[in-house]
Formats: sequence, C-alpha cells, structure tokens
Amino acid sequence: MHVSSIELLEVLLLLRQSADKEWRAEDVARVIGSSMMSIRDRLANLSARNLVAAREGSDDIWYRYAPEEDLARVIEEVAALYKERRLTVINMIYARQAAGDIESFADAFRIFKKEGD
Repeated sequence: MHVSSIELLEVLLLLRQSADKEWRAEDVARVIGSSMMSIRDRLANLSARNLVAAREGSDDIWYRYAPEEDLARVIEEVAALYKERRLTVINMIYARQAAGDIESFADAFRIFKKEGD
C-alpha cells in the first residue's frame, strides 16, 4: 500500500476510525480541515484503490471504510505506527515525495538515444 500524502493517510484513518459510518466529502473536509476539492480527490483515490466504498445518494456521494481483509490488517499496523511514531511516518511520506520530485526533475533532462544512432 502506497500513501502519497499525509492528507490521504488522515482521510483513510478517519474513515477507519468510524468504519460503521458513511461520510460525505464535505464532512470529511470539515473534520480534516482541508479543502473540499482536495478531499474529493482523496476519497476518489481511496475508492479506486478499494480501500473505501462509494455509494451514490440522492444528493451526494457517501463513503465508508471498506478495505479487503489483508489490506485492513496493513492499515491497522499503519494506524498504530502513526499513533506511536507520527513524526517518523510523516518524514517517511515526505522523503518519498521528495525522492519522486527529484526523479521527475531529473527525467525532464534525460536525453534518449534515437533508434539507429
């Protein structure tokens, strides 16, 4: 399981914390303290990865925590680690982001050989 941001992790852990409850993006955004657009993106990402289930309501999309059993165990471990060693987890996520940013920057300057050269 790859977690690309602190916000994504916090959204996942919020839904995990109240697994029997359905959430609207608006409610998640209010609790997390983030923008609606960002939270909608995070929930869509989690839904696409089958970590949360999405249900179309008459007025909104409702989300609930619903990972497969093997992923639920991993998420439990991540939740415990985040509770015990929050800064370590945050540093790991940021370090991974920084490495990806550096790689993307380097790729922009990569020169490829053309076939036949």
